[in-house]
Amino acid sequence: MTAAVAIPARLRSSRLPRKVLADIAGSSMLRRTYEVAVDAGCGPVIVLTDAEEVAVEARSFGATVLMTAPEVESGTARIASVLDRIDADIVVNLQGDAPLTDPDVLTRSVQEAERSGALVTMPVHRIGSMREVLDPNVVKVVRGRDGRALYCSRTPIPYVRDEDAGQWLRVARFWAHMGLYAYRRDFLAAFDAFPPSPLEDAERLEQLRWLEAGVRVHTFEVAPQGPSVDTPGDLERVRAAFLAGAAR
Repeated sequence: MTAAVAIPARLRSSRLPRKVLADIAGSSMLRRTYEVAVDAGCGPVIVLTDAEEVAVEARSFGATVLMTAPEVESGTARIASVLDRIDADIVVNLQGDAPLTDPDVLTRSVQEAERSGALVTMPVHRIGSMREVLDPNVVKVVRGRDGRALYCSRTPIPYVRDEDAGQWLRVARFWAHMGLYAYRRDFLAAFDAFPPSPLEDAERLEQLRWLEAGVRVHTFEVAPQGPSVDTPGDLERVRAAFLAGAAR
């Protein structure tokens, strides 16, 4: 099967505007993320954006760019809107604010998508602290024995009854979604037909629309990844990570 990597890159991010153009050790965050995708070697890498300024930056380092409508809300919808211009059986969605992603995670996402046959595949990692369990910005995933995603939530799930919260990590496993997906082409082609989802509206998690519609979402375990950039503090941590790597 053929694969491609799509990098949705919005300039008008709600929490940290213009973050994809932020400087990270001499290069834009978009370029750093693009280099992750190229290193993965999964296939062509395409930047999707609704902003000409982002397109100019992407073309400056040789990226293929597809322009999308500004009203498209999610990265998945942005990819689906230009599917007719993407020649691949599997499309990996790598957010433009994830420059510390291990390229091997992208490679494995394609492999797991092929092996599982699921319409959507996503990596998850084991949560190791109660701070993450309680953080609504960390999306928790409940998994079946076969790796199928059963539910995703911003709240701590599973709830461990009759145990002090300080013991939850000892008696239960908590999984976090890292924000990366691998989609089968059939899923993206049918994307607009999925009905509105009360669960998605409640939690502001797009994957709940798919689960509520009965889509099989496959998960597989990876090591915890470097932070994506949602806040100024995240940006400084990513900058420090790149500077530390250069120093080594």
